[in-house]
Amino acid sequence: MIKAVIFDMDGLLVDTEPLWFRARAELFQSHGLAWTEADQIKCMGVSTAFWAELMADRLDGRMQPDEIVDDIVERMTAYYRASEVELLPGAQEALAWCRANYPLGLASGSHKQLVRAAVEGMGWAPLFTEILSSDDCAAGKPAPDVYLEVIRRLGVQPEETAIIEDAPSGILAGHAAGARVIAVPNRHLPPPEEVLAKADVIIETLESIKRALDQFK
Repeated sequence: MIKAVIFDMDGLLVDTEPLWFRARAELFQSHGLAWTEADQIKCMGVSTAFWAELMADRLDGRMQPDEIVDDIVERMTAYYRASEVELLPGAQEALAWCRANYPLGLASGSHKQLVRAAVEGMGWAPLFTEILSSDDCAAGKPAPDVYLEVIRRLGVQPEETAIIEDAPSGILAGHAAGARVIAVPNRHLPPPEEVLAKADVIIETLESIKRALDQFK
């Protein structure tokens, strides 16, 4: 039986992947380089340190990782402030329904500043019992660290937890944590079939969250 639910954020609750792509593409363009869809896939759902190192490598010394983080976070924060971030279908309703039935956690690979901006901007703070960024863990997704820590804080066992994810790294992290994984494939960059096979349930949108959770009763 499920006793707690943990949500990812980017690409699951809010449609930020196009904005992450835009921010990185604009930065690369300023250096006369191209940021590709293949590059973007490698950065989905991972920790800030991971994508900053990947970008620094691709930039071949033009910027240091900390400079890249500052630049990208500033761009993304501006998008939030300009209300350019859209909720994904069923997100608000799924959060409300789950909160009425379970303790909720939020485990995001996003930078802490952006997690705060989203939670405060969307008015989600009262919904979540625990909120954690992978930046506060030893390793980011696909390592299970962030999920295991939120599970610990919620006072439940992994097998009693449903993790809801859209990205390959997050699905793998939830599976590695020993939790039940509900995959809502990212509509821009869907996970490969071999990764989706690690999920316990696959749904098209969060509008089907109750049906998905009912399968674990």
